[in-house]
Amino acid sequence: MKNSATVEKKVDRIVQTIEQIPTLPIISEHIQTLLKDDDVSVKQLEEIIEKDPPLAAKLLKLVNSSFYGLLNKISSIEHALVILGFKEVRNVVLGFSIQRHFTPSTGAFDPKRFWKHSIICSQVAKYLGKHFNAMDDGTFFLSGLIHDIGKLVIEQYFQDEFGEIIDYIEKNNATFSQAEKEILGVTHYQIGAKLLQQWHFPKKVTMQIFYHHAPWHDKNYSTGSIIVYLSNILTKMTGYACLESEQKMGPEDILNTSVHDFIIKNGFELEKESFEALLTGIHEFIAAEQNNVLKLFD
Repeated sequence: MKNSATVEKKVDRIVQTIEQIPTLPIISEHIQTLLKDDDVSVKQLEEIIEKDPPLAAKLLKLVNSSFYGLLNKISSIEHALVILGFKEVRNVVLGFSIQRHFTPSTGAFDPKRFWKHSIICSQVAKYLGKHFNAMDDGTFFLSGLIHDIGKLVIEQYFQDEFGEIIDYIEKNNATFSQAEKEILGVTHYQIGAKLLQQWHFPKKVTMQIFYHHAPWHDKNYSTGSIIVYLSNILTKMTGYACLESEQKMGPEDILNTSVHDFIIKNGFELEKESFEALLTGIHEFIAAEQNNVLKLFD
C-alpha cells in the first residue's frame, strides 16, 4: 500500500469524482416518481415502459423465467406488471438504468460476464430469501443486482487504476477487495455505497451493498446483508465470478468458519447438507435460464 498521504489524495479524488457522476436517465426518474404515487395505475406504467422497447423486453424475460413458475408464456407488459408487482418493476428499471449509465472503457473488463454475475446474484438473493423465510421488501433482488456497482465506477472513471487492480488480482491470486485496497486505498463496496447514497437509493439497499463482504459489521440490516453476501459467494461457486481469473471459492470457504458461525447465530440454517442442496438448486436454475433471464443484461 502507498503511504498515507498518497492514499488520502487518491481517496479525495475518488470522492470528488463520484460527486460529479450524473444522475440516472430521465425515464428511470419518471418511473420512480410514478411508483411512489399510491394512486398510480398499471396502465400508466405500461404506457411509459412501452416507450422503451429494451426495458419492456427485459421485463418480459424476467416474468417468463422459471423463478415464477408460470405455465403459460406472458407476452404483454400489462400482464407482466401485474405478476411482477411494482417493487420488482422498480428494481429492474433501476438495474437497467445503471447498466446503460456505465459504458465499459477498458479491454480488461467483460461487461457480459459482469452482468451475468449480477443477474444470477439477484436471482439467488431472491431464492435465498424464500429458502430462509426472510422478510423481503424487494431489496434482495436490487441489492444482488447492483452489489458491484462500485466496480463499474472504478472501471469507467479510474481506468489506469482498474488495469492495475486486474493485474494485481491475476499476479497475486487476490480478491477484488484486496487489490482495490492496495491500489486505491478504498474498495468497490465503499465507492458503490457512496454513489447510491448520493443518488438517494433506499438506505437498506445502500447498507446491504456496503456490507456485502462483511455482514457481521451491519448492525441494522444484517439479514439482508447476509443474504447478499451468501448470494455473491454462491454465484461465484457456480462459476460466475465477475472476472474469470478471480480467486476461486468452494464450500470450505464458508462451512466450519467463524463466518459460518455468525450466519447460523443469525437464524440461518446452513449446515453442510442444506448448503449442498442450495448449490444444486442454483445450478439447476442456471441451467434452466441460460437463454432467458441470464441474458437479461446482454
